Amino acid sequence: MLRKINQNIGRYKIPILFAVVIATLLTLVSFQLSWLRSSSELIEEQFDQKVNLAMGSALFDFNWKYDRNLDIDDMQDCGDSEDFMVIPLDQDKLTAEEQASLKESLRNYMTCYGIDEKYKAEVYYTVCPIDEKGYCCSLKTSNKCAQTFSLGVSFLSKKDYLFDKLKFMVGSSILVFLLLSTVSFIILRALINQKRLTENNIDFFNNTAHELKTPLTNISLALNLLTKKTSGLSENKYAHIIKSESVKLKDQIDRVLFLSRMENGDHRIKKEKLDMESLIRQVVEAMQMRIEEANARIRIHPPSKNVYAFGDPYHMRNVCQNLIDNSLKYCDKTPEIDISLRVDDQQVFLCFKDNGIGISAKDQVHIFEKFQRVNTGDIREAKGFGIGLAYVKKVMDLHKGLIRVTSELKKGSLFELGLPRA
Repeated sequence: MLRKINQNIGRYKIPILFAVVIATLLTLVSFQLSWLRSSSELIEEQFDQKVNLAMGSALFDFNWKYDRNLDIDDMQDCGDSEDFMVIPLDQDKLTAEEQASLKESLRNYMTCYGIDEKYKAEVYYTVCPIDEKGYCCSLKTSNKCAQTFSLGVSFLSKKDYLFDKLKFMVGSSILVFLLLSTVSFIILRALINQKRLTENNIDFFNNTAHELKTPLTNISLALNLLTKKTSGLSENKYAHIIKSESVKLKDQIDRVLFLSRMENGDHRIKKEKLDMESLIRQVVEAMQMRIEEANARIRIHPPSKNVYAFGDPYHMRNVCQNLIDNSLKYCDKTPEIDISLRVDDQQVFLCFKDNGIGISAKDQVHIFEKFQRVNTGDIREAKGFGIGLAYVKKVMDLHKGLIRVTSELKKGSLFELGLPRA
């Protein structure tokens, strides 16, 4: 059941990622549209201010040009709109010359404020008959706030002005969106291809591992039968080598398959009460030939009384064997390994201390990852798949235990395992 759930999750990872990319791009578009709308409103507000300033300046010039010698304090606000420029005037009608002068002054101020758009300016003796998009400034008398005349301005191409100011923002927004969309989909396509390639490699690796188990099993059975039928063969060193190497290769394959099953969600373990001292001695005895080949010394330091923990005996033996094997392989002198046990109220701690080449601080972060091998000393010459410590970490995680490493180059390593106490 767990395996099916995990497979379904893996199957939907790409669609979910695709949906996230689409949602992110749509969110980006919404932010860009909001930004463009705010920028458009700001530019339009600035445009309105420039037009009002140009109209007001033109009316002021008109007032002083035609000898409307009034003090600024005499100005009154008789309009309800903030857009009204209130200037006292003691004249009801404008001559053609005055109107032409006013429009010329307005045109100069429009140019001065950077407004080059086409507009229509008219002088009205009533309220400006323009819509809400137009502009109106009125001149009023100083006595009764009665309107004398109004200057109305309406633009024929205001949208062109706004677009001209916004075209760089619009263009850059479109360019950024297209660039991010292209990069996102290229990366997504590469991830899909990489995922497919990885799945094919994993399937091939797992199938190969399964196929290798069959001849190894046949080799072991044939060797056992041959040993029983041939007297003295059980003491033959070559037969011992065949048997030990077959077992070693079978263990490596089992670890690969175990990690693969864990990634697929099938990680059942069988916990039981374990005598930790007995388990360690069994592992050391099973590895005796390997220990003798390395001329190693292993010392076991048990506590004064038996120590029990909850764990899977098969996997815990493999964990201990892997740590001892690493201590034997990664040592440039006579290997010395100290195995100790200690307990507290809740956990049993199993410690493996060696005098090997050690692990640098930067490599300690990656040693529990699959296919990772520390590039130090003679490690490249050591045999293995680089999955041993990844296997150890997975097993300890399944036991809800812990694993810690303390190491320094040329000063050995200390691996500490913690298991729930029985």
